[in-house]
Order: sequence, then structure tokens, then C-alpha cells
Amino acid sequence: MSNLRFINETTITSGVSTVNIENVFSADFDIYKITSNGISTVGTTQTDPDLRFINSSGSLILASNYDYAHQIMRADAAMTEQRNTDEDEFYRFFGESVDQAPEENGQVSYIFNPFSSSSYTFALYQSMVASATLKISMKGIGVLKQTSSISGFQVKDNTGSRPFAGGTIRVYGLAVN
Repeated sequence: MSNLRFINETTITSGVSTVNIENVFSADFDIYKITSNGISTVGTTQTDPDLRFINSSGSLILASNYDYAHQIMRADAAMTEQRNTDEDEFYRFFGESVDQAPEENGQVSYIFNPFSSSSYTFALYQSMVASATLKISMKGIGVLKQTSSISGFQVKDNTGSRPFAGGTIRVYGLAVN
């Protein structure tokens, strides 16, 4: 049996390229669930929202210790894989080709051991983006190869030049009995 405890809801305000969600991971849980929906951009230029962790001192973890792999399943093309090691973020963590509303997207992920300073932090994530002509689903895994105590994360426009217009991100603690 498992139980979810709601921890935080953050609404993305228009015109920002990064959103920091801090003090959501603690010693209370080993597993956290993150959901997002409605992330959109200002204007019609798409972006691929990435994730960076924030350590318990409040600093972004920018070291090249992020490894990830995901499958990209598009309605208009064959399935592809994308993987990288020694990056400074989880690329496309919140979806691929996020664009202006009314196009829709949603994401769910699980983060394992973020607050523990004696183990790596792992992630499982999946997302769906739907526009008038494009449907893209992704499923991935990632690891931060660093034994830092992590208390939060940043949602980042991967170019820095396509600001967000809105969206909602929720964090839950997952107790497993």
C-alpha cells in the first residue's frame, strides 16, 4: 500500500525562463512524485523544459553529473531514443515541443532518494504533448551521479529565450508501506 502526501503547488507566471521550486524534498520521504500540466510558452516558439536539482544549501547543481535516456514516441514519425551522460540537466524532463496554449501537455515523474547525501538521486519520467498537428509522448530515466542532499528543483526553458506563459507543477511525497 502507498500513500501520497501533497507538499507543494507552484503556478508558473508569464515571462519567466526558470522556475525554482525549493524546500519540497526532505527526510520525510524517499520517493517523491512530480506532476505538471499546462506548461506553455509566450508566443508560438516551442521549448523543451528541462530539470535541474537544487541542493539543500539553495544552490543549483550545475555539475556535469546528469545522465538520462528516454524514448520519444511521435504520432508522425518512428520511435527514437535519446540518451546522454555527463550533462548539466535532465533534458526534456517536462516534455518535448511545449508550445503556446491551447496546446496541451502533462507530465508525471518519480524522484528517488533526493534528500539522502549518501546515495545518487534517480528519476523516472513520462510526458505527453499534443498540438493541432503534433502528438509526442516520452518515457525516460535519469540519475544524478552526485551524493548531494537535494531539497528542490528548477524548471528551465532549455534555450533561455522562450519564456514560459504558464503552467502548474505539483509535488507529493510517496510513503510506501
